[in-house]
This record gives sequence, C-alpha cells and structure tokens, in this order.
Amino acid sequence: MDNDVILLEQQSLEALRHNYPLLQQLSGNITFVAEADSPTLTATAWHLTEADNQILKQSGVKSAILELLDTLVEQRKRQRIRPNREGCLLIDAGQLLVEWLSDGSIPLSGYKNAS
Repeated sequence: MDNDVILLEQQSLEALRHNYPLLQQLSGNITFVAEADSPTLTATAWHLTEADNQILKQSGVKSAILELLDTLVEQRKRQRIRPNREGCLLIDAGQLLVEWLSDGSIPLSGYKNAS
C-alpha cells in the first residue's frame, strides 16, 4: 500500500509539472507542515525569488501546489505512512520532488515571515 501512495505522489507531481510548464523556469523550494491534528497544511514557507513568487500567484500555480500538498499530506495520514506531516517540495528547472521530513524537523517559528 505504501508503494501505491508513493507512486501516486510521483504521478501527481508529474501532472503538476505537465499542467504548468512555467515550473520549468523556476528553482527553489517550499517547506510545509501539517500539525498532528490537522488533515491539511498548517504552514508553508516559500523559498523562491520575489519575482518567481509573483509568477506563481498570478498564474494560479501557487494554489495548485497548495492543493497538491494538502492532498499528499492527507493521503499519507489516512494510510498511516510516516513521515506524513512535514516536507519540502523541491523545484529545480521543472523537476519536482517531495522530500518528507521527520516530525519536528522545522519548528513552526521557522514559517513566520515566510513569503
């Protein structure tokens, strides 16, 4: 079952990349956390240039990324796959990868004032 969820994650990232070709022009990462009692994201920190951040907002990609991350967290929690609360979406010229982090890797204070 874990492999099915992991394969679905990879397919979802590939679909996002395919649906939003402008991701091929961007590099950066988005760290995210969902508190233990929350089925969706609690906080995100966007580590991209200000210009790239604006492109994501204006094109609708930012909301698509947030929806995808919510879905990935929810699927992992539902299937009890760990880690499932914290991660980092790496964007490197069109390559997308979610690196799941162990719980407590990034304190919530690390998300304050993030763009």
